[in-house]
Amino acid sequence: MREDDGKLRPGGGYGRTALAMNRVFNTSLALFLFVGALPVFAVLTLLVWIVDGRPIFYRGTRLGLHKRPFTMYKFRTLAMDAEQVLGAELLSDQHRLTTKLGKFLRETRLDELPQLFNILLGDMDFVGPRPERPIVYEKVCRFIPGYDRRFEVKPALIGFSQLYTPHGTPKRIRTYIDNRLLAKKQIMLWDLFVILTTGFLVLRNTLVRLWIVARKELVQKRILGKYAEKRELDRIPQPQSVVHWSRDGAPVANGSGGELVDINEQAFLMRSERKIEEPFPGWFTLQTELVGAPGVVRRKAATCRGTLHLSRERGGVHEYVIRYEPVSPFHYYMVQQYFLRQSLVDHE
Repeated sequence: MREDDGKLRPGGGYGRTALAMNRVFNTSLALFLFVGALPVFAVLTLLVWIVDGRPIFYRGTRLGLHKRPFTMYKFRTLAMDAEQVLGAELLSDQHRLTTKLGKFLRETRLDELPQLFNILLGDMDFVGPRPERPIVYEKVCRFIPGYDRRFEVKPALIGFSQLYTPHGTPKRIRTYIDNRLLAKKQIMLWDLFVILTTGFLVLRNTLVRLWIVARKELVQKRILGKYAEKRELDRIPQPQSVVHWSRDGAPVANGSGGELVDINEQAFLMRSERKIEEPFPGWFTLQTELVGAPGVVRRKAATCRGTLHLSRERGGVHEYVIRYEPVSPFHYYMVQQYFLRQSLVDHE
């Protein structure tokens, strides 16, 4: 195949014609969106400055096309020494590194807006694999089969796998998704579809988060005078979800179950007519059902090791708050994806 025929080469990289078209498309769109988003930039800059202080922007080294390093820009969402603390680890709630405004910015993906500068500079595209930190690549990603395929194209503002998976998803899972979609990297209509879809999802999530904040701070607290909850983590309701448990790590029996009421990043609440016999810790399997096409039901499960945090009995029904830890990176992903529902795209 000729290098300049405008088609995707076998490795997933650019031909000369496709490279030129890709550059014009991304630069033009980035300039248009940057001008249109100036009011949003101004508001977010002011908010970060007032709430979290300086520096307002984060500048970090990332690996780009052919592993060439470049400086990537974001609104700052983490403490100043976050990269030194994290090293090659993935960020989780247990690290306690997120700034006051950082959680909102990360959940809505608005912290990524400054990467329009990176697109204008030619370091990034709109759609493709997300850029990687050099230390994470050296210690984790270089050992993942097929991971280096991402360096045949530019990193992107909108990651293929970022749409469908939460923050902290294991790199192997994201690599699998990214590599499956690399073949569509140079199809402009595909890029445009992903950009429009992401824009809608970001707008929806931003409005939802703003409504939650307004409801808690303005309606419940200031207008109705209700007690302001001090818990830091949001509880996610769990319709059609159950919990099975065992104490010895043996396969979980269907009879040893209860209702999964809600969950956050550290603990879940369950109800059961049966009493859980101590001692703890034990093994807990969370199971939920996703209803898709008519007559199609998919069951998703995550196994965790848990310890009893709180128990009480009401009308013959036992309630337990269990602190949990997924037993593997895969099960951590299952909790984040199907129970905490932290990806942009809903999985219903």
